[in-house]
Amino acid sequence: MKKIFLSFAVLAMSMAMFTSCSDDDDEKKPAEDIRTITFEGDEWASLIPEGQAYEVATLVYGEDALNYSWTDAQTQLQGGLTLAWGGTYGLAEGGTVVSNYIDANVAEHASSDYQLSVPVSNGSKNFAVVYCDASIQFPEGESHVVKSMDIAPTTYLLGEMKNGGYGKALTEEGDYFTLTLTADNGNTLDIDLARDGEILEEWKTFDLSSLGAVNKISFTMDGSDRSSYGVKQPKYFAFDNVVVKF
Repeated sequence: MKKIFLSFAVLAMSMAMFTSCSDDDDEKKPAEDIRTITFEGDEWASLIPEGQAYEVATLVYGEDALNYSWTDAQTQLQGGLTLAWGGTYGLAEGGTVVSNYIDANVAEHASSDYQLSVPVSNGSKNFAVVYCDASIQFPEGESHVVKSMDIAPTTYLLGEMKNGGYGKALTEEGDYFTLTLTADNGNTLDIDLARDGEILEEWKTFDLSSLGAVNKISFTMDGSDRSSYGVKQPKYFAFDNVVVKF
């Protein structure tokens, strides 16, 4: 009987030592460094145009557009205008712009005069609006995993997808409007903003981790309703709460 008690005692001591070692190992593991870009604060508010229409959004059109860019202090993620045609047309050449405009009037305000609005708030004040083609990137030589991002259609895009305009409403079987994210490592991710009559109408969090470690993510859009110039729907969307793993 003493031998049995002794065996139990040795087993208990071994389990205690194993548990202690496991606890020590857990303590040695560094906490995952996760940083979230929320676009909140005075430094971001200064990047919001005073108006959305071409005539009043002078921060992202005209001469000021040549200097428009943003960099997140905690992640160093960068965005701004692409200036793909030399900068003469500002945001119309593509880019990412900080905004805080909310406009739920999708039926009547589906035009470029409301190009920086989203139809519904996600609970925060600021966000970024993208006109494709555009991109965001980390400093040269740095790559990180962008774990997720909140995405929504703009008021302009949602009005066109629901009601039509220059293009048709995307409310039927076979209709689609897709946002494609392309990483500099070659990985891609397609996000349907409309598909077979189902339309994204509010903010939704999308997992981007399948893109892997990236230095740059490019945004493009494509859809079923096209002309010789490309898709007929306006190539706008909004993003917020970008979660980055370091």
